[in-house]
Parts: sequence; C-alpha cells; structure tokens
Amino acid sequence: MSQAYRNQYLQQMGIVQYVGKDLPVVSEQLKPQLLAQPQQPDIAASAGADSSAAEFRVSRVNTAMREKSMAELVNIGLEDKAETPLTVVAQSTVTFSEPETAIELRLALWQPSDELLVCSSVEDSLPDPEQILLLGNILQTMGQGSSHLPQMDVVEWPPYPNMAGGESEVREFLATLIQARIDSKSAKIILLLGDAAAQWLLTPEQQAGVTNGQVDVFGQVTALLVPSLKAMIEQPSCKRETWQTIRFLSPQRYVHKAVS
Repeated sequence: MSQAYRNQYLQQMGIVQYVGKDLPVVSEQLKPQLLAQPQQPDIAASAGADSSAAEFRVSRVNTAMREKSMAELVNIGLEDKAETPLTVVAQSTVTFSEPETAIELRLALWQPSDELLVCSSVEDSLPDPEQILLLGNILQTMGQGSSHLPQMDVVEWPPYPNMAGGESEVREFLATLIQARIDSKSAKIILLLGDAAAQWLLTPEQQAGVTNGQVDVFGQVTALLVPSLKAMIEQPSCKRETWQTIRFLSPQRYVHKAVS
C-alpha cells in the first residue's frame, strides 16, 4: 500500500496522525476513487489487529488465571473440609480461685442468769448506754433482770493476729465456745440479738426450722431470735416482734391470765 493510501485509510479509521511536508498526501482527485473501490485489507494492519486481539486474549487468559488462582487461594482446603467432619477440640481452661475474703466478726455475750445466755452481734461499735438500757428492760420482761447487767464478754474472730480460717472454721470456733458457756452454767435459753448472731451460731437446717422466733439448739437449749438492739431503737416496730418471741417467759403472762 502506498503511503498516500495508508494515510487515507487511517483517516477513515479516525486515527489522527501528523504528516510531514515531504510525505505524499491524497489528492482530491483520488478521494472518489478510493471511496468507490472495495478496500483490501492491509496485511500490516491485519497483522496489527491480530496482534492486538491476541494480546487481548492473552490478557483475558492471564486475568482469568489470576482470578482462578485467587479463588483457589481463598477456597483452598474447603472441599476437603466439607468432606471431613469437623472435630471440636475443647480448649483447656485454667480457673484461678480468688483468695477467700478475710472474715472479721465480733459478738457480745452476757450471762444474766444460769438459765439464760445472751449473744448480740456487734455491727459498728460496742453497745452504747441506750442499747444497754434497752437490753436491761428486755431481760426484766423475761424475768431474768437484775439491777445491773453482768459483765459483757466480747468474742472476736480471728481470736489471734494473723490467724486465718474460712466459714467452717469460724462456725466451729463459735459453736465450741458457746457450747462451753452453756455447759458451764447449764443454760436452757440463748437469746440471739440480730441476724449476724443467728447466721453464725445456727446451722442452715436450724435457721430453716425457726418457728415463732424459736428453734432448738445444743440438745435441750432453746434459741430465741429477735432483732438487734440497734434495729429496735431505730425501728420501734421491732420491739413488738421481740415481745411476740419472748412473752411466753414473761412473769406478767400469769397476771394477764388471772385478770381475764
């Protein structure tokens, strides 16, 4: 193909090119002839087109291969996993037991008579004068009062510095101490003031067996459960609850029966 025809062909294909002044151009007289003649495919152009098509196909093949490779990387082993049942492996767990909280407990004990032992939980501080006066009135109502309360003994856990122990050790310590006090005076009644005293001195079975504020403990000993002195002062309605529990011991009960 002459250079003139090639230039004309490229122009018809919409390819812009720069032509030097020394290159032949298509004359206006050849344009009608070129348009009328069936154009023969240019071998070089065909070769270029074939080359471009081949490069395009190669590019597609490479892209497809890359996509296939990525798919294989993503899905690698999935077919085997689908056929092979999964086995769940239990992970070994290590449990760390928290250190036991140090138990600190204080109880106040009075022995107003050989028959009665009084045990009160000490919450923030030892009983103040108002609480001591209230306790004296309660003991008089029970027929166990006197002009002065006996000496108060304080029981503490731990009994010695740096002595450690769990709940079972605390319960065993208190049970042994109270049993010794009961045996020394042959007490028949133990008055428990406050929830803490009842929770530490009574077993769960004894707590569940409380009826009308009473339950049998230590053989033939009857435990009476009443609110703490602090609760009775802060909530006067608790005094009525205490009276309902201890009234069967009051000497006044016989007077009421005679009058009625």
